[in-house]
Amino acid sequence: MSDLVAIIFLLVCCYPVLPIMAVVMANEAKPKKNIVIGCTLPLTAQHDPRVQGICRRYKKQVWLWFFILTAALVPALLFPRFSLALAYMFIWMLAAMVPSFVLFARFNGRLRALKAQEGWVTPYSGAVVVDIGAKPEELGKPLSRWLFIPPLIVSLIPCVLAMVSGNEGERWAGLVMAGTFALCCALSLVFYPLIFRQRADVVNSDSGVNAALTRVRRYNWGKVWIAMAWLSALLAVTLWFFLDNGLVFMIATLVYTFALLYVCLRAEFAVRRAQERLPRQSGARDYVDEDQYWVWGLFYYNPNDRRTMINDRTGMGMGLNMARPAGKIVMGICAALLFLLLPAMSGWFIVMDFTPREARIEDGTLYFEHLTEKYEIPLDDISSLELLDDLPSARRVAGTGMDTLCEGRFDVEGYENVRISLDPQQDCCIAVLTDEGLTRIFNLMSEAETEEFYAEIEAALKS
Repeated sequence: MSDLVAIIFLLVCCYPVLPIMAVVMANEAKPKKNIVIGCTLPLTAQHDPRVQGICRRYKKQVWLWFFILTAALVPALLFPRFSLALAYMFIWMLAAMVPSFVLFARFNGRLRALKAQEGWVTPYSGAVVVDIGAKPEELGKPLSRWLFIPPLIVSLIPCVLAMVSGNEGERWAGLVMAGTFALCCALSLVFYPLIFRQRADVVNSDSGVNAALTRVRRYNWGKVWIAMAWLSALLAVTLWFFLDNGLVFMIATLVYTFALLYVCLRAEFAVRRAQERLPRQSGARDYVDEDQYWVWGLFYYNPNDRRTMINDRTGMGMGLNMARPAGKIVMGICAALLFLLLPAMSGWFIVMDFTPREARIEDGTLYFEHLTEKYEIPLDDISSLELLDDLPSARRVAGTGMDTLCEGRFDVEGYENVRISLDPQQDCCIAVLTDEGLTRIFNLMSEAETEEFYAEIEAALKS
């Protein structure tokens, strides 16, 4: 796969995050459960010209940033090396998140200021309200956990096949790949019940509306987790049987990504439409107002609430109570992963790509070094030495596979226990086989250097 094809594949997988985020954030300007851009307003205030003006400006800003960030993706196609394009994409993903949340917080502040100025309050302001009038059976019954077992079993089939495979490369590749998707299926089984442990939706004094909103949220939440389990299981099986086919891998991954996004978005907006329509149709004039517990309309902070997981105010998702220690820890870990790990990974790929591969013979030992990939092979242990015009058919088991660098454990046709470190664009590489059955295949920074070092090894073996 060329660098350009890999970059385009990466763009196709990552770009949907931006329009989805723009659509969801722009949708926050529509009243749902009497909430507009994270600010609770009475029905009459929702139609106030000043509120409508703030919402229009907010949506314009959201879409302006959408087009700016879309244009900012174009330079990724111009980088000559995949490592640079990958680093740029990681930074772009982080940058794409910031404007949406900053805009939301800023316009939420404007609505809150207008709300305070006009005195739009309710007797329920600042209280956590529970509707005791809604009967448990009206809130929706959870799906049977047994529905999650078939996809989990299907996802484990490639794991079993990998374990009994006689090929070490297939075994490790299958276990890593299939195990990842089996974990997704297991997580579906674990996370689905969480929604039923949360407080039911409460919008106003109409228990029927509150119960209906809760049922819609729970039903669509279940659809998403069931879909994720089955899609992950089917992808695991597909990738296992087409482990050597890069085209099928790309197509299957794209189908999985877009199918899962479709299911999630359809469920999310089904919930949002219900949250927009049902409170308006109920005719109730009282409403619940928990704005004081939502910092910038985004983060829930309530020291008096013992729950760590809470329902998002709009949509079907869940969030964290930042007043709880566990909420702070989880949010801190997520922030560290986003703002520390992604840049670190970006830098690591660049360093790997541009660090020279070096080799030497010293005191009867062949030394090869490229960052963490290091070989020390006594010359007396070398059973065979080859200068290959081209790398035989190979499949990555664990490691890096870029257009300018392949490194790590690979399954190479005709060889066993192979570790490689080379630029696949070069026309030659050195294969060193040892008495212990190990194979090390590498080249240096140019074909001339590789051929010169091969001659040096040959001379050292003869002396």
